Amino acid sequence: MAFMLVLVVFFFTRDMPKEYQSETEIFTGITSGMSVDNMDGAKMDFFAANNAFDNLINIIQSRQTIEEVGMRLLAEHLMIDTPLVNLISEDSWEQLNEWISEEKRKYLVVVNDTDSTYLNILNWYKSEFHTDEVGALFNNSASPYCYKSIDKVTVTRLQNSDLLRLSYTYTDPAVAQRTLVILNEVFIRLVADIKVSQTNDIVAYFRAQVDMADARLNAAEEKMKVFKTENRVINYGEQTKSIAMMKEYMEDEYQKEIAAKASAEAAVTRLEVQLSSNKEMLKYSENLLLKRQELADINSEIAILEVYLNDEKTLIELRKKADKIEAEMSRDLTNRMEYSRTTEGVSVQKILEQWLKYTLSLDRVEARIKVYEERKIYFNNTYDEFSIIGSTIGKLEREITIKEKNYLELLHSLNLALMRLSSETLSSDGLIVTVKPYFPLSPLPAKRLLLVMLSFIIGFAIPYVWALLKDLLDLSIKTGSRLEKVSKSKHIGSIPWQKLVDDKSLLDFDEFKSQYTRLIWSKIEAENENTSNKPILVNWMSLHKQEGKSYTAELLKSELEKMGVTVLYLKPNESTYVVNDALNRVKELTQITDEAAGAYHVVILEHPALLESPYSKTLAAQGSVNVLVNWAGRVWCAADTRKLEDLNEVSDHKAVALLNGVDLDEMETMVGDILKERSWIHKKLKGLLRFQFKPSAASAS
Repeated sequence: MAFMLVLVVFFFTRDMPKEYQSETEIFTGITSGMSVDNMDGAKMDFFAANNAFDNLINIIQSRQTIEEVGMRLLAEHLMIDTPLVNLISEDSWEQLNEWISEEKRKYLVVVNDTDSTYLNILNWYKSEFHTDEVGALFNNSASPYCYKSIDKVTVTRLQNSDLLRLSYTYTDPAVAQRTLVILNEVFIRLVADIKVSQTNDIVAYFRAQVDMADARLNAAEEKMKVFKTENRVINYGEQTKSIAMMKEYMEDEYQKEIAAKASAEAAVTRLEVQLSSNKEMLKYSENLLLKRQELADINSEIAILEVYLNDEKTLIELRKKADKIEAEMSRDLTNRMEYSRTTEGVSVQKILEQWLKYTLSLDRVEARIKVYEERKIYFNNTYDEFSIIGSTIGKLEREITIKEKNYLELLHSLNLALMRLSSETLSSDGLIVTVKPYFPLSPLPAKRLLLVMLSFIIGFAIPYVWALLKDLLDLSIKTGSRLEKVSKSKHIGSIPWQKLVDDKSLLDFDEFKSQYTRLIWSKIEAENENTSNKPILVNWMSLHKQEGKSYTAELLKSELEKMGVTVLYLKPNESTYVVNDALNRVKELTQITDEAAGAYHVVILEHPALLESPYSKTLAAQGSVNVLVNWAGRVWCAADTRKLEDLNEVSDHKAVALLNGVDLDEMETMVGDILKERSWIHKKLKGLLRFQFKPSAASAS
């Protein structure tokens, strides 16, 4: 079979085309490249690096990338009128002309514009993908523009470096080189588009959010501006501080004026008591009263100016006017009362001067107190107003602060996105073709010899693999060791399938039959525990029909008779041995045969199939040896195990197992090597497996 397969492969590979391979290398900068946000170089863990390389490899091997490469390669070839050695060979050019008509070529080609030609090819592919021309170019595995052909580009990472190696094998060296050149261009552009488009979406989102946050912040600040303008607030903190200081100062002055008023009132009261005798005269002095009233009015104006306006020029004029009136009043009193005295004898002039002094002081104090009381009301109202303004300003300031923080956070995120965009742009531009695709001048070593050798190995191994699989998958009993394992009974021997002996062995069948039959009988004798002179009763049994009981029993009977042993063979449904329900009640051999069993050395009693017919359990228990015949080609089942256990329970000794219908290899485990037809290689391999390097038999000298 191996030589036949070699001849077939050799014949069909005689016209195998030569293949040319081109390679290129691309630096990715994934693990060691720099970026805008990391000038020291990217630091990536093992899984992140593998994920990044997987992404790049998947982009290269994606259908979109490969289809675009095929269409751009076709566009290059359609742009030329004759084959060029660096673009396409003559054979490939002739094949292209067979695939596409001249009319279609003119329709697709845009002179001196490869990109427009590519777009025409793309639109043609989408609109007429079901046509024969499109199928010949893009769905034919023999076409260099087909997805299936370009998909054979292999992409590998060079050890743990940042380099990707791309290799492509094709029958045309120019096509192999140009395919990789175009693939590099398309791949680098797609990576840049993917990275930048992703980051552009993020940048656009944050730009919109920053604009909205800026509008909200401006609205809050404008609201604060309008509120301060309406309430005439320039600097709330300084204004409240100034008002508090002014109020404290006013309170101090107010209390001082209250004390001064009390003092002045006490002095005036005391002096008026002393002047009580001249009181009527003073009351009826109209001129003096008018001047006093005028002086009181002036003092009020002075107090107002001092508290509110603080107009120094006006104050000076009013004070001069007040001093003048005081002087006139003093002069008038002096002229009138120059010689007058009080009842106590004190000079009225002196008392009047004191009375005038304290009266004028009291008027000034009262005027100031009145002004301070009005001022106090003003400050109370101002405090109430500023407490509301302060609460509102605090609320507006918190609102501005929150919106400002939100704006700054979004602005920071926008800056990070812009930095990421710059980094992605630079990193995608950082995909550098370090080794450009080269033009392969010599073809790859022919694979024909490798295919021939491989076919020989496969042809040689198939029979053995098939035999091994057949042996592993075959659940039948097949061997004595397996029979012992499944039945848990002692294996006393095997009987070959006679057809195999006739077809494959070179033995004398009669001699071979005697050899294995005598071995089986020796095992039966070893199991016999009958020491009396009674005949040896061998119960010949099987669990199913067609297991070969009769054949094997006849075989043993014939061989024993050759040895001079008298044998009585009782077979079901012969003579008086009838298989029916009454068989369960049989206690003695005399019930099933008229022969005198005691006249024989061996009695072979064949029982019907134990699982399918009734049998005598008493005779099974009386047997010297119970032999269970099993066909090698059947599968042992749970029912077999239970029936065998029942049989062993009624007998004093366990049944032994005989295997019928085995192959010659199994027989060799009993009788040794069997002469049969083997190839020279088979003999050598068998010797190697046994570590036998010399002939198995000595040659005659």
